[in-house]
Amino acid sequence: MLETPNQVVFWDLDSKLPTKVWSPNTMKVRSVLNFKRIPYTTKFLPFTAFPPLLEKEGIKPWPRAPHYTLPVISHKGKTIMGSDQIVAYLEKEFPHTRSVYPTPGALEESKAMCKLVPRIFFVIGPTTAAFISSIMEDVDQKYFLWKFDERDGIIDIPKFLNNPVAVLEKWDLIQRFYNNFEGFTSKKFSAEQLGRLKSGKYLFGDYCSYADLLYFSLLFWVLIGYSQDKSRTSELVTDEWLKAWYNRMLVYSSNTTPRL
Repeated sequence: MLETPNQVVFWDLDSKLPTKVWSPNTMKVRSVLNFKRIPYTTKFLPFTAFPPLLEKEGIKPWPRAPHYTLPVISHKGKTIMGSDQIVAYLEKEFPHTRSVYPTPGALEESKAMCKLVPRIFFVIGPTTAAFISSIMEDVDQKYFLWKFDERDGIIDIPKFLNNPVAVLEKWDLIQRFYNNFEGFTSKKFSAEQLGRLKSGKYLFGDYCSYADLLYFSLLFWVLIGYSQDKSRTSELVTDEWLKAWYNRMLVYSSNTTPRL
């Protein structure tokens, strides 16, 4: 697709996958662009390439390291960094597209989901990152291992991958977490919201909202990581409702604007 002056340019992280798409953080915005049916082109970049480019664009860095992150979009001479900031911009700039907050309660559901995201990452992050490391482009391999170990103190990936017992235990934990919807508790969601969970085609009813897109982006990441573990012998997603929901959401993962 040729780039036009007013078209959204979406910055994403490169990989060895045929589709290149893998990152949960950038998937948050990619899925919103697809959901809203906003035409865009993708600029795929390695981890080591985008920080100096963003600095050159004059983007205000985050106060804490890492100072520059993806997702990022460029549109009409502006460059916006951060998923929350981008979603707010897209909602305002494209008012005639369908909103990711289609009901009065959808905004509150999405806020609750945002509170759940750190818990999800705590459960899935180390294991998923370990297997995602195999799809990184060669230029990013060393950086990716350093990022999760020395910089962030999350996991020593080579050590973990050499421990098949630990790998199996972690996948079992992740499988239970997702299929039993363990993250959906009264600490994060209201009783009314929990009462509607799985009551329709989407998480909180028969409408898709930003809450669905957030949850999808993380499950998408996990399943890519799981597919790289050649020792696996079972499906990660076994809950029938969750499986149907995920397959329904996949249309929003496309690396081109889907025709819905």
